[in-house]
Amino acid sequence: MKSLPQPRFTSYLWACSATLLLVAAAFMFYVWTEKRIDRANELRYASHNLVEELRQSSDDLSRMARTYVATGDPQYRKNYQEIIDIRDGRAARPQDYENVYWDLVLANGPRPRANGGTVSLMQLLREARLAPDELALLAAAKNESDKLVAVELAAMDLRAGGDTERATAMLHDAAYHQTKAYIMRPIGEVNENVERRTRLQVEETALDANLARAIFMLSGVVLVMLVWRAKRRLDAERLQAVERTQRISRLYSALSQCNQAIVRSHSEAELFERICRDVVDYGGMAMAWIGLIDRDTKRITVATSHGVGMEYLDALEVSLNAASPEGRGPIGLSYHSGQPYWCQDYQHAPETAHWHTHGERYGWASSAAIPLRRDGEIIGFFAPYSSAINAFDEDVRQLLKEMTLDIEFALKNFDREAVRQQADQRVHYLAHYDVLTGLPNRSQLHQRARQLLEQARASRAPAALLMLDLDHFKDINDSLGHTVGDALLAELALRLSSCLRDGDMVARLGGDEFIFVMRNLSSSETSDVARKLLDIIGQSYTVGPHDLRVSASIGISMYPDDGHDVETLLQRADAAMYQVKRAGRHDFRFFTAAMQQRAARHLQLVNALRYALERQQLHVVYQPQVSLKTGRIVGAEALLRWTAPELGAVSPAEFIPAAEESGLIIPIGDWVLRQAVRQARQWLDDGLPPLVMAVNLSAVQFRAADLPHQVSQILYEEGLPPEYLELELTEGVAVQDPQGAIATMNALHDRGIRMSIDDFGTGFSSLSHLKKFKVYKLKIDQSFVRDISTDAEDKAIVSAIINMARSLGLTTIAEGVETVEQLEFLREQLCDEMQGYHISKPLPPQEFEALLSKQRD
Repeated sequence: MKSLPQPRFTSYLWACSATLLLVAAAFMFYVWTEKRIDRANELRYASHNLVEELRQSSDDLSRMARTYVATGDPQYRKNYQEIIDIRDGRAARPQDYENVYWDLVLANGPRPRANGGTVSLMQLLREARLAPDELALLAAAKNESDKLVAVELAAMDLRAGGDTERATAMLHDAAYHQTKAYIMRPIGEVNENVERRTRLQVEETALDANLARAIFMLSGVVLVMLVWRAKRRLDAERLQAVERTQRISRLYSALSQCNQAIVRSHSEAELFERICRDVVDYGGMAMAWIGLIDRDTKRITVATSHGVGMEYLDALEVSLNAASPEGRGPIGLSYHSGQPYWCQDYQHAPETAHWHTHGERYGWASSAAIPLRRDGEIIGFFAPYSSAINAFDEDVRQLLKEMTLDIEFALKNFDREAVRQQADQRVHYLAHYDVLTGLPNRSQLHQRARQLLEQARASRAPAALLMLDLDHFKDINDSLGHTVGDALLAELALRLSSCLRDGDMVARLGGDEFIFVMRNLSSSETSDVARKLLDIIGQSYTVGPHDLRVSASIGISMYPDDGHDVETLLQRADAAMYQVKRAGRHDFRFFTAAMQQRAARHLQLVNALRYALERQQLHVVYQPQVSLKTGRIVGAEALLRWTAPELGAVSPAEFIPAAEESGLIIPIGDWVLRQAVRQARQWLDDGLPPLVMAVNLSAVQFRAADLPHQVSQILYEEGLPPEYLELELTEGVAVQDPQGAIATMNALHDRGIRMSIDDFGTGFSSLSHLKKFKVYKLKIDQSFVRDISTDAEDKAIVSAIINMARSLGLTTIAEGVETVEQLEFLREQLCDEMQGYHISKPLPPQEFEALLSKQRD
């Protein structure tokens, strides 16, 4: 329970704080006045020293001049000049200058030590914050001193010439003494002014200091009195607090019991029953009940009660309708105000007139109606009754309010628990089932599949695992959107589920992949199921305004022949499905040992290829390209070779596809391009005949957005002009995305880089596209060249390609030329260039360079 407010003690606290601030302010004001006095005295002392220095320097000059005239000792004239230099700022001021006695400064004796930089005496006086009239007087004194210096210098000059008498007269005549008086008089006036001004300032500040002392002492006395009175008030209130604490502790025992009831209860009914019992047994109430609002009738129904007069509640009528008498009681008033209602005199309050008879019978003298809320809405009321008038003082009210808040918190926890149970069910569903299709997900697949395999193992029956993947499903998502794709998958899941027998299962592995696990199926029966699935999947789908058709690829693994656990069967079904994809899709295949070997070989290749570059296992060889007209080497094709210790020499036909699938072709392709460009530059630097370096580009490289920039960067860094580089593109690469290919080719062409179509005739080139491609050469595939000396069809194809290229203004080159007959036929057909073993196999750089050197000779 909260303590009652203490306004008087708070006022004492504020008064003490204000007085303390006044004491602190008075003390700070006193310190400030004392510092003002100190600063005034310091200023007086500094000003006096500087003014005294002006007087002293004039006296020192007079004494040095007279001493020199009297003795003729040059040391005094030297001292004289040094004093003038110090005063005028031409020499550094000595340490403790005011204590220097120049008569004792001898030629070989100790000299005054310099104190730092040079500054004139008049500058120091200007910085001493003297009054303008005082500075004027000092400037006049300085001017008179300068006049006297002229007289003294003239007298010393006479003495140096031997006229001691005249020199002595000049330093002691009336004019000399008059000038001296003109120097001393302003200095005396300034000293008097400084003393007078300092004295006045100190006297004024002393008055402020006395005032500050008085305020400090007075406020200190007031503070002591306030602290003493505050202590007396605090002691009295502490005594009252002890008495109030004893009473509140009894009330808290009831609240503690209610809190235990909240912790131990498992339902609303149990909680309400415990609360009412504890309020009566521990809180001193005569009776308590909790009623809930019936939303249909707008009446209060009793949920639970405890205490004297519970039978009264059996016929209780309480409404929320303010037009009826039973709707204008404490509960009705509390409902309409939204606040607790405290009836301190039950038998005489007009709002309880409808129930006075019952109250008199059971001895109720006061009551309360406290609303109960759920999610901010009133759902019922907590109604305690007491046999004492004015029983609901502030402490009891606070107790009952806290108790009500605890009840509402418990109701919220009950709601949370219900929501948590629903969430647990939802989490369990999401953990085991796919949200989109309602099919078992990956987690449920492994669990259910293991159970089915255990059943198959126990009955010694075969089982089949089918992995189904839609063909080109990504195109639907990309073109029509994921909403259409999701709707298609949901419809597909319904069709697939219709194919299941009792005990079989289908799960969505993720994306557009589905897994079937079926028991008691032979290989032939599994083939029938796979065909049925392909037929069902191939039927049209209506998704919104779209009529769609899709196909699928299915890989099958059999238990126990292909594996004894789910992971192995999934892996092998995936390998079989991958073979279907490679073979053209829309089919099914069973797993075989050959697939396993290919998969293992592919994995071994990819793993070894990841380290091939850094371990320097890759190298480039060069095959000459010869002009059929001149017979000279005009180009070289860069060909990649790989030799790994654990694999030996690996064919490019095997490792290039593996590099493309794994994404390693990008760094490898960049390395090959750089090696070829660097080698071409080296041959040019060695004075060999210029040639065009041809480098193959894979489809993955060609589709890279930064290909033109990357090629240009390599040419720039290696210093090779772009006309000496030729990029070979396969026919399939160019026609997969004609518009993208045209844009890339244009960018390369604009940079001066040549391009050619490799393996021409093996793909599906379109002449309309070929006209738009920025290529200058077609390479005739060796499959057509191999049999041109004996096969009439190959002859016709090669002749057609050469004629077509000539009509389009393109150069032709035939690869794979190995015999004289092939060479003669190509020459007859006016083919431009050739390469093949008839000329040379691919050579290392040194051997290729030797071949070029022979041609130069």
